[in-house]
Amino acid sequence: MNLLDRARLWWRDFLGDEEGPLDGDTPAWAVSLAIHVVVLLGLALCGLGEPPRPARSVTVIEAPLAAEEDVQLEPQEIVAADEAETPGAESEQSDAVAQAIAPTLADISVVPVEAEPDLASDIAVEPIDQLPTAQAIDATVAVKGSIGLGATGAAGAVDLLSAEIAASLAQRATVVCWVFDQSVSLSAQRRQIAARLDRVFDELGVNRSSARRPELTNLVLAFGQNVSLVTHKATDDVQEVTRAIESIPVDDSGAEMTFTAIHRAAEAGRIFRTSAPKKNVMIIVFTDEVGNDQDKADETAKYCGMLGIPVYVVGVPAPFGLAEVRMKYVEFDPKFEQEEQWAVIEQGPETFFPEVVRVRSGRFADDAIDSGFGPFSLSKLCADTGGIYFRVHANSGARGRVTNEMLSPMSSQLRYFFDPDAMRAYQPDYVSQAKLKQEIAANRAKQVLVEAARKSVVEPMESPETTFPRKDEGSLKVLLGEAQKTAARLQPKIDALYELLKGGLADRDKIREKRWQAGYDLSLGRVLAVKVRTDAYNLMLAQAGLGMSFKNPKSDTWRLVPSDQVKVGSATEKLAKQATELLTRVVDEHPGTPWALLAAEELRMPLGYEWTETFTDANGAKGMAGGNNGNVPTARADDKKKMLGPPKPKRDLKRL
Repeated sequence: MNLLDRARLWWRDFLGDEEGPLDGDTPAWAVSLAIHVVVLLGLALCGLGEPPRPARSVTVIEAPLAAEEDVQLEPQEIVAADEAETPGAESEQSDAVAQAIAPTLADISVVPVEAEPDLASDIAVEPIDQLPTAQAIDATVAVKGSIGLGATGAAGAVDLLSAEIAASLAQRATVVCWVFDQSVSLSAQRRQIAARLDRVFDELGVNRSSARRPELTNLVLAFGQNVSLVTHKATDDVQEVTRAIESIPVDDSGAEMTFTAIHRAAEAGRIFRTSAPKKNVMIIVFTDEVGNDQDKADETAKYCGMLGIPVYVVGVPAPFGLAEVRMKYVEFDPKFEQEEQWAVIEQGPETFFPEVVRVRSGRFADDAIDSGFGPFSLSKLCADTGGIYFRVHANSGARGRVTNEMLSPMSSQLRYFFDPDAMRAYQPDYVSQAKLKQEIAANRAKQVLVEAARKSVVEPMESPETTFPRKDEGSLKVLLGEAQKTAARLQPKIDALYELLKGGLADRDKIREKRWQAGYDLSLGRVLAVKVRTDAYNLMLAQAGLGMSFKNPKSDTWRLVPSDQVKVGSATEKLAKQATELLTRVVDEHPGTPWALLAAEELRMPLGYEWTETFTDANGAKGMAGGNNGNVPTARADDKKKMLGPPKPKRDLKRL
């Protein structure tokens, strides 16, 4: 019996019909189709076992570790001690390092080099693909072109530089050009650096031992009024290098041709960059001023960049918004007077164009504070060439006010320093002058800020008269009128600055850089604060001139005292509110920065005034002279006059 016959029998037994759909004239193909469909459905419903999954295979591609990873340096500020046994960044007296870091994260700098058309035709300058610039000190520091790495001493910065030298040596043989400022103020540091280099060379393995590495050679240059090559050829003799540094004479001319010296060092290193076997060249500069030839900064940066030579500068912090700052000078030469003196030196500013309106008000009126960055020209040179600017100040780790007693000799008089983490987002614009001008011109707020900052310093009222005795109504009005003249002299200048800065308000919210935001808000807020105080003072005097009555019949004197309330008219009250809002925004949005420090100080001082009354016996008799019956005391006679030798000469502080 075939399958079809079995299907017919099943149908009859199941339904009891004599004739089913499979009997009679039903075509055979239809029956076959139905049967096959049933079979296929049955097969489809059968569960299939899950096929075994193949084991996952993961391929990890990891960049090879560079040789410089063997040099482990903690990002700390360092004071080098000759007696210290622990080398490098673990030296004694290390503090938290100031890292004001360039935003570009890169292990190596990719800088295409193009030959200048005026170069000698017999020298072919090939494009350099990888430059040994500013290798990472740790995972948090991307130091290509860093311009604010901090150290508490120049010798300590040398320890950090040893990592850069090691990284360069890992790539190919290297020539280091050591360039030293010959000024009087840097003479003591030169000796410390020379002593420190012995240990650095030992750590690098480039000393004269049997296991030494001859791949490192050195050139030493010195500059003051002129530039000289101290070592006449590159040498791998480290003792010769230290002797050359120690032999550099002091130049007391007061001139420092910094960029000329860097250009000369690049010229000396050019042969090593353009001849086979090609070597890396690094320029390391030690100086404590900006230099008298900043007009050569761009030319020098272009030349070093063309040759692929990074420039490292161990220098000083730039004072915030200032070109000059006082330095605590202590004479090192026993031939000169040893007393402490204060010299004015040029160490800034940190930006190409001024970006903050200077207002001499509050406790910080005459204080210089740290900008968090180095002088603009030298910092930009480091950024352009892929080097590092090391800011050296013995007190850079301090987080409170630095007094004169706390300042180390040969340190600039900076009263406040700031957390490098907070300052990292406020790096100046290290771009070409043309591009910077273009960016400023594109935003009205930036434009008016620079224009206002170029004006002279805003001088608030200096010790305005606040005490007005009332002998009679006429004499009181005279006193009030004379006092009003103080405010009247200041108002035109302050009003003009306010009107200028107000013109940029429409573009303020278009600013994206935190540095420019803080600069505009602080400047407008402080100018407004000075304007409100001046206007309020003037209006309060004018109101008093209309007549006031004492509440206490014994009172005979009016006193004007500061008040948080401004009650001299809606217009002035509105300006006071705007000033408070601007300054509060600076404090809230830019904490731990120079802008916030100055804004908080401005907010501390009340904007308004109020009248109080007191008794001073304005109509009483003048007191008599003091005791001693009116006799002038005479100086006590010196019975034993000391015989002193001739006084020692004093150093000319203008020639440091």
